[in-house]
Amino acid sequence: MATTASDIRISVVIPAYNAARFLPRCLKSVFAQTLQPAEVIVVDDGSTDNTAALAAELGARVIHRENGGLSAARNTGIQNASCAWVALLDADDLWMPDKLERQAACIQSDTVLVYGGIRFFDDNGIRGVNPAIAPDVARQRLRYCNPIPCTYIVRREALLQDGGYREDIRACEDWEMLVRLQRMGKFEAVLDPLTDIYLHADSLSANPDTMLRYLDLILDTTLLTGLRGFDRWAWKHRIWAEQLCSAAMIARENRMSNELYYMYRSLRAWPSPFWQPRRFAAFAVSVKNRFRKQKEGA
Repeated sequence: MATTASDIRISVVIPAYNAARFLPRCLKSVFAQTLQPAEVIVVDDGSTDNTAALAAELGARVIHRENGGLSAARNTGIQNASCAWVALLDADDLWMPDKLERQAACIQSDTVLVYGGIRFFDDNGIRGVNPAIAPDVARQRLRYCNPIPCTYIVRREALLQDGGYREDIRACEDWEMLVRLQRMGKFEAVLDPLTDIYLHADSLSANPDTMLRYLDLILDTTLLTGLRGFDRWAWKHRIWAEQLCSAAMIARENRMSNELYYMYRSLRAWPSPFWQPRRFAAFAVSVKNRFRKQKEGA
């Protein structure tokens, strides 16, 4: 007998640290799913506000732990989940109503993870839409970037197989986990946006220095695994070039002053115009932006 979406039981795990201002809309989107989760777990990561009480009041199962960061909170929730499939959601983000149903419908016997597209929003509304890319392309790009945001449902046993998320890193933990998961089974995707990602000053996505600092901790242990000699050296520099370019784009989006600095470092890390040539166009825009800001400040 074939498995249908309605047969899939899903545990939702939401790490939360001082997230009381976000939880109402986050949990509202979870409980509004057309495929209802079997359980909703909020892991209170040592909050000092009323995160735990509010989560319980809104209908979630609450697990308390001392503050240990996002990875540790996720691992706690995953370990305590009762379902074969886990859906991860950050406390400041929210889902489209059919998110779980559409992803569950993609599951096959050898599927380990199903992801989807995203929208970015802030207090002024939608800032951008990123449809998901096809799984075969995503797998190719995992070597040098993370093309799959944390929008996925994933087999619980796969998440736990190598000890869960690395707790020694406070950024890039999704990317590191995805590289390990791709070795365990197939990825599937719903190309349409299914998750709204909230952009605000405290979000990691607005802090490129933090992302770059932790990149070093996953390079040798995960991203460069299996590479030797020149290939290892070359990919290390390409990865840095791509991530520095991403940092520049974040700086540009958030009007930070170090946009040109990141782009310059990206071209120095891998100056070939034949790999990711868009970086050179982005560098030209960064130079233009710098002169414009200098002229405005004159």
